[in-house]
Amino acid sequence: MAAYLSLPFMTEAAYARRSRPLQRVLYEAQRVEAPPPLVFPEPEPDFCDLGALQYDFPAVTLTTLRDVAVRGRSNILTPPDAIVRHGLMDPRVDLPAEEFYSRLFPAEGYGSAAWQPADPFEVGYLPEAAVFTDSTSFNYAHWLTEVLPRISAFTADGEHAGVPLIVDADLHPNIVRSIGLVTGPDVTLHRLAPDELVRVGVLRNVSPTGYAPFKLRASARTFSHGRFSPQALRAMVAKLRAAVPAAETGRPKLFIRRRGTVRHLVNEAEIEEVLAAKGFLTIEPERLSLEEQIAAYSGAGMVVGATGAAVANLVYCQADCPTVVIMPKFRELAYWYWRRIAAAAGAGPVIYVNGEQVAPLDNPYHPLAAHQDFRVEAKDVLEAVDAADALRR
Repeated sequence: MAAYLSLPFMTEAAYARRSRPLQRVLYEAQRVEAPPPLVFPEPEPDFCDLGALQYDFPAVTLTTLRDVAVRGRSNILTPPDAIVRHGLMDPRVDLPAEEFYSRLFPAEGYGSAAWQPADPFEVGYLPEAAVFTDSTSFNYAHWLTEVLPRISAFTADGEHAGVPLIVDADLHPNIVRSIGLVTGPDVTLHRLAPDELVRVGVLRNVSPTGYAPFKLRASARTFSHGRFSPQALRAMVAKLRAAVPAAETGRPKLFIRRRGTVRHLVNEAEIEEVLAAKGFLTIEPERLSLEEQIAAYSGAGMVVGATGAAVANLVYCQADCPTVVIMPKFRELAYWYWRRIAAAAGAGPVIYVNGEQVAPLDNPYHPLAAHQDFRVEAKDVLEAVDAADALRR
């Protein structure tokens, strides 16, 4: 650690109080609320919090920083005199990707930190830019709730037309397409690889519009299941819906077939069959264009599917379209993540179906412990669908 350049490790708010950069509010602070959840089968009382949802999201700000180093796949910024993180991250509980992958080394107590000397190898320069890099930008759910709403908020502001947007390289084509849908065709993108750094003379940074931890420290006993800005999410969704009107299909009920590489629902075919008997249509979002996904979810009457990035499309659902999310039963999983997103986005209610992991790991803090395959009972799914139908009436 002595060979590394150690700098104060602080939140952007703390840095702003010390350095007094130009900063203004894009969206005011707002409270998010939702009624108590429906979970099938009914979990034991101490498994999860079954109370009503209520949390506050802070104001979303636009800050102008000077002479800042921006790294690919990171939203942690480095002006000359500090390493700056956003205020929703709690380093005592959250394990950021930069630390997990040994790019960043926080000191004990998290008052200072240092970047790994060989990170990165390539260095460039931009006189002015807005930054939207993130360690989880490749993940569609994180992109849709944590990165794209920030881009939407910045470009809607209208005062910095023509400023290049720094984004991560190698993003999925649907993610890249989403940028164009919220910004229009004339935006300039500066794509930054994980092993690249760009120094920016004048950097515009939008504070978080949403956040869920990348991973948790082994000492964590309570943790955030995610917090999201209603104004930022809804403004982004409105732009995407306007660009892609919902298909006139009579509000079908959709079953989402998942093609992920981990956390398989091992009896997915059985669940698909029983839902097909109730009139559900099966779609595979991974095979659809972004526009097709927006249209399908915007026009749905109900959505059922196993937890995964495709469930993030519930942000497009109308307020009377419930989503039934099939989840593995695992205490360290952020169960209320989807419910919190839906409440902020103004989408329909989220109902949960829990099932046991097929081969749970002994160590619940193992990086793959939450990603083991699982199964659910078909009767529990059908009960959840009936409950969802009752909410629609």
